[in-house]
Amino acid sequence: MGTSRTVRFEPGMNAIVGSMSGGKTATVSCLRALLGADVRVVPELRGRYISGTVLVGERRFRIVRQLVTTSTAKVEIAEIGGMQEVWRLPASELQAGYDQTFRNWWLEILDLPAVRVPRAPTDDASPLVPVTISDYLMYCVLKQTEIDTSVFGTDNNNHKNIKRKYVFEILYGLYDPEAAGLREHLRKVTTELNALTADADTLERILENTVFATRARLEVQRQETEQELLRARQDDRTMTQELTESATILLRDQIGESEAELARISDAAAAEAASIGRLDELRDQLIAQSRRLTRALVAERLLNDFEFHTCPRCGAGVPDRGGEDTCRLCLQVPPQTPSPSTLAAEQDRVIEQVAETEDLLNRSKRRLEELQTARSIQLHRRTELGEQLDHATATYITDQAERIRAVAAQQARLEEHLARIDDALALHIRLQGQRERIAELEREQEDLSSRIAASRHSNGIVQERLNRLDDAFEATLRDFDVPRFDKRPGSRINRETYMPIVDGRSFTDLQSQGVGVLVNVAHVLAHQRVALHSEGIPLPNLLIIDGISSNVGHEGIDLERLRRMYATLLASATEHIDQLQIIVTDNDSPPIDGIHRALELSDTDRLVPVSEDADRPSEDE
Repeated sequence: MGTSRTVRFEPGMNAIVGSMSGGKTATVSCLRALLGADVRVVPELRGRYISGTVLVGERRFRIVRQLVTTSTAKVEIAEIGGMQEVWRLPASELQAGYDQTFRNWWLEILDLPAVRVPRAPTDDASPLVPVTISDYLMYCVLKQTEIDTSVFGTDNNNHKNIKRKYVFEILYGLYDPEAAGLREHLRKVTTELNALTADADTLERILENTVFATRARLEVQRQETEQELLRARQDDRTMTQELTESATILLRDQIGESEAELARISDAAAAEAASIGRLDELRDQLIAQSRRLTRALVAERLLNDFEFHTCPRCGAGVPDRGGEDTCRLCLQVPPQTPSPSTLAAEQDRVIEQVAETEDLLNRSKRRLEELQTARSIQLHRRTELGEQLDHATATYITDQAERIRAVAAQQARLEEHLARIDDALALHIRLQGQRERIAELEREQEDLSSRIAASRHSNGIVQERLNRLDDAFEATLRDFDVPRFDKRPGSRINRETYMPIVDGRSFTDLQSQGVGVLVNVAHVLAHQRVALHSEGIPLPNLLIIDGISSNVGHEGIDLERLRRMYATLLASATEHIDQLQIIVTDNDSPPIDGIHRALELSDTDRLVPVSEDADRPSEDE
């Protein structure tokens, strides 16, 4: 609380030493968190911030991360010099507004392939999961809990072992892009194949327990049912023809004629009613015009010589003024008006038109009455014909009811049976299509599997890398002077499991924990040696070994082996001083000189010092 510690790791080989519970493993956990792995630290470090400066190639970055397990916690990164880029990224879970995460940023900076692989290698239909920076760090960080019991978490951690194998294939070129595409295609093919197979098995089980189990028998039944249905429909047509030839046909024809006549009469009556309305309007207009002409004649006769001698406004006399053609009152020329004879002739013509319109209107009314009478007669006749047809039909149906019911029931039964047969045949056709598709998918699956297998073993460069890994592993074991178990010792990497084999024994068969430590360290160092001397292996050149002398004796020949292991690591780090950085933790000081002690811890000087007043109440409390 309120303390900080700064540690500087030099190029080459570095050591963190100190007694138990001093914080060596906690320091390794902090380093892993700084390199993008998930945060797994002791309680004293939870919630604190760790900041570090890392050198990747020619670029230097300052990273600040809070030690929390929240996947969306933000990590701040700033480049020192160079382009001086700045990032603020979520730790491992992508969020809206961000294009990558902190762990994906490490993949980009280290130029590591970002691929997705099946969660279960033996199940091509399993979901795809990403290979993260934590997975690559398995080949760079050897944890104290695994250093003598397993290789990168094998046996007791199946998920980690799966990722270990995928990373191995990616590093050494076994998992190339083309093979990855083939695996993805194989996964889709396998998923479809499994779904189709399950569906086909279900259909087959359904059909096995029914009368429609055999397609050949269904086709025979369908043909027989179609023939019976054809005969039933022919019987129905014959019955209909008999009904058509009976007395009811004449009644039906007469009813049709009657209904047609009714429609014609109704149309004619509607037309006459419309004509009467128009004639009424015309008559009213002519009468109004005749009245206007009458008023004009009267006005002409009575008011023609009327002249004002007294002013109608003030009552004074109007003197003689104007001429013969002008009005004495307004001194204007009066407008020309028709002569009385012209008005009388126009009135006579209008009166004649009124008379003619009256005649047409009367004729239309009489025609409408005749049409209404005819419509009533035709309605009565239609009613009588309908009653006659109902009686005739009822009599016929009563006589033929049983026959009609039998033919209809037979036809309905055959149609239903034919529909059931068609449904069953559709299932058989679907099942056949599924079987054909299954066979096609199986051939495609076999072809893809063969191509994937061929790609794993056809690349000569890959085989050369694997052979160099075998040689490096065997040479490292000899440098460590690891105890051997055969008169003709030889060690290699298993081509199927990618696990180390020492003189014919797998890692799990090694009984000595001290030998397990030596083999594990030799294994990770061999990968670094091959990566440093081979182009195209994107293994980060960082090696962190926690608890390097765990279960290794410190006396006699065991001490000599421990020294040789330290010396071999130091020689590799010194040889590649600008490329490989090695960090080891141990309870004791390195047994050889030349190793930089980056951090020394003890019970009294822990990574996170415990304050003497941490448990003492304050004055405020």
